[in-house]
Amino acid sequence: MTAENRSAKVGGSADSSAIITGDSNTATITITNYYYRENTTLIPVESTDATDENLLCPYRGLFHFGPDDAEFFFGREVFVEELFAATQNRNFIPVLGASGSGKSSVVLAGLVPKLQKTGYWKFTHFRPGSDPFHALALALVPLYTQNLDATDKIIQARKLAQALGDAEISLADVFAQIHQNHPTQRVLLIADQFEEIYTLCADQKTRHSFLDSLLVSFQSSPGKTNVLVATMRADFLGNALSYPAFGDVLKTDITAVFS
Repeated sequence: MTAENRSAKVGGSADSSAIITGDSNTATITITNYYYRENTTLIPVESTDATDENLLCPYRGLFHFGPDDAEFFFGREVFVEELFAATQNRNFIPVLGASGSGKSSVVLAGLVPKLQKTGYWKFTHFRPGSDPFHALALALVPLYTQNLDATDKIIQARKLAQALGDAEISLADVFAQIHQNHPTQRVLLIADQFEEIYTLCADQKTRHSFLDSLLVSFQSSPGKTNVLVATMRADFLGNALSYPAFGDVLKTDITAVFS
């Protein structure tokens, strides 16, 4: 399958900050800072049907389904509806489940396309990694800054990460600026593979400070204008519960545990 045959179009180089998907029958979806994608190769097989070569392979193997795979994503309709309903009255939606159970897929290929149809959402994505404040800053900077080149975005993300980590500004301040730029839209912040805050972030002080920053912002967000969806492996629930400030919220906000 050539790049021209794909319905997903990724602009720029491998460092592009958004993936834009869609065709003549579907709306375009932009997820800021979503660069996690895989190149796959389809191996042709002998067939007597000449039209087979024009069919897309719907199977992702061990890779997750992204927005460009939404037309092939089936079987989680009930759960997607539950997540969609949760975005209407909650600011924090943790999605827990076993490794490989489809947590990322149900958010990226299920929830995001459904929210896109409403027409008033902006999406941005991050994985905590070893420096969660910087990862978060990379997801937020493009939403509140205008006309920055790639270098300036890097610089601005470093400045924002430092300011958030030092509590010089709050996430509420950042989201307030975002909504000044996009007054009619809500923001879905996707924290994917949130267990990385335990597997890759070695500094406990940074981890707790980051969790506190998220919790304060999303628990106090007025009008449910900002929603945080966090996917996390269920085997790290014990780690999460060990920090009461985060654990107490999880106990009441877990939508469902994937099986």
